[in-house]
Amino acid sequence: MALSPHRFCLMSMLVRLLAYLIGYPLFHMLMKIDVVGREHLPPKGEPLILICNHFSWFEAPLLIGKLPYKIVILGSAEVWQHAVGRLLATAFGGISIRRGQVDRQPLKQALVVLQRGDVLAVFPEGGIDPALRPLTAAGLNVADMPGQTTRIPGALISARPGAAYLAIKSGVRVLPTAVIGAEYLWHNLRHFRRTPVTLIIGPPLGPLVIEPSLTKAARRTAVNALGDEMMRHIAALLPPEQRGFYA
Repeated sequence: MALSPHRFCLMSMLVRLLAYLIGYPLFHMLMKIDVVGREHLPPKGEPLILICNHFSWFEAPLLIGKLPYKIVILGSAEVWQHAVGRLLATAFGGISIRRGQVDRQPLKQALVVLQRGDVLAVFPEGGIDPALRPLTAAGLNVADMPGQTTRIPGALISARPGAAYLAIKSGVRVLPTAVIGAEYLWHNLRHFRRTPVTLIIGPPLGPLVIEPSLTKAARRTAVNALGDEMMRHIAALLPPEQRGFYA
């Protein structure tokens, strides 16, 4: 039975409260978190597209918990197929997108988030495991396949065009960030070790624009080029061995 809007709001508030009261203290028990580059944070109230590498499940909650913004995550539909992922993503107002399919409604929702002055977090790589990319590009559901939680070694793969499209369409600035070390959390936990994690915030860039008179093919090329430019700003925050495709 579907919840009424009032009950849904109350449940979402309860889940968020539990996440902050229990989840984040637990994070700090399991991880030694350092935040670098706070001086680059734009003031609250400015709409932003927040971009980050995606080496594990943990970048999204770290961004939400450690940055002083109301952040909405644009995430793959597979997250909603796991009970905990669905609960947290729904409570924090996440937007579900089906990879490899024409799915315009989530992009419209993402633009609404930016129009109201909030921060939209996008992972331009479009997934954690590059081995699954041919499957997701074909529109296949990979929710039950291995490789969904961690990429080790963590090294950047090429960008999908979605983040660049949203940056161009919205005209807002882009805030590059990088999370280093979170991909080793499960490994260290099995060995009863605390994981050092660094969240690095880079200088904002943009707004990003392309020539409106471009043909469809030239426009696609320009969007892809700006997607790569966004990724190079993430790569600049990572150590050389993790820059991967953007080394």
